[in-house]
Amino acid sequence: MKAIITGATGGLGRNLTEFLLAQGCEVLAFGRNAHIGSQLKTTFQSFNLSDKNACLTNWQSADFIFHCAALSSPWGKLSDFQAANVIATQNVLTAAEQFGCHKFIHISTPSIYFDFADHLQIKENYLPKKMVNFYAQTKYQAEKIVAQSQLNSIIIRPRGIFGEYDTALIPRLAQLAEKGFLPLIKRLGRNAGDAIVDTTYVGNLVQVLFQAAQTNIPENAFRQPENLFCQNKTPVFNITNNEPTKVIEIFRMIKDILGWKIKLKTLPYFVLDTAARTMEKLATFDKEPLLTRYSIATTAFDQTLDITAAQTYLNYQPLFSLSDGLERYAKHTARH
Repeated sequence: MKAIITGATGGLGRNLTEFLLAQGCEVLAFGRNAHIGSQLKTTFQSFNLSDKNACLTNWQSADFIFHCAALSSPWGKLSDFQAANVIATQNVLTAAEQFGCHKFIHISTPSIYFDFADHLQIKENYLPKKMVNFYAQTKYQAEKIVAQSQLNSIIIRPRGIFGEYDTALIPRLAQLAEKGFLPLIKRLGRNAGDAIVDTTYVGNLVQVLFQAAQTNIPENAFRQPENLFCQNKTPVFNITNNEPTKVIEIFRMIKDILGWKIKLKTLPYFVLDTAARTMEKLATFDKEPLLTRYSIATTAFDQTLDITAAQTYLNYQPLFSLSDGLERYAKHTARH
């Protein structure tokens, strides 16, 4: 089997590349970071996916396309997000269609659900009245484009990816930890750090992506919207570790397993939110402010996802727990 992976130099892409190679797949990897690309033990090409000609020039026929590439950030210019998340997705779909690719797995985000409110067991059909930021907005636009294509596609929304080669979740916490503490956010009427959230260990995610690529959803499933949410016959699946955990417990595990000698410090949500609003007003889109409303809110509000559809139609069962994933991450970091 031959697979093409976009975003192969990002955290998920690197793990997926290694996983597919271990399964005996032939992999063509695309990514922006030429240095990391040179370390991948497969054929690699570096170019901008928002350049349609470059995309068509470098493309090849493949059994599976895993579209992991994206601009993932709580801050930035709308034009940058449009180029990386919308135009790039359209170009990738065009190339995949022209080269007769068989299956398209699109990695989206549950950030499209976020609306500064508590939500438990969110199903794939939920949409807020307004998207929280440009990232969520453009990723949802990309989903709509995927659903309109003629390819056999599946949309995956993984929550809080962490693990080997992580460039987002744990590194962001590590930046905060440099101040000697991790903030436990206290909202009115709730204890500090008791927001319940989902995370996804990357080792579980690559397993289910491989499973999704090989799974044909039965035709009768598309007639059961209560069980399987689809956009124009493109099924959408939430993915998590299926292990909802309070933020305070996650921080304690990170401290213990990664050996961080830091404290957990309680901070009021309204103080941080006010500071973030001020920083956002003063900031330019060229540089992310120290605090953003979205980044603060992700550990202040409950957000867990219902993964029943993935369990039912993709036979998804997480192989690694949250603590397993952190231990594997710690060992990998120590080796590198």
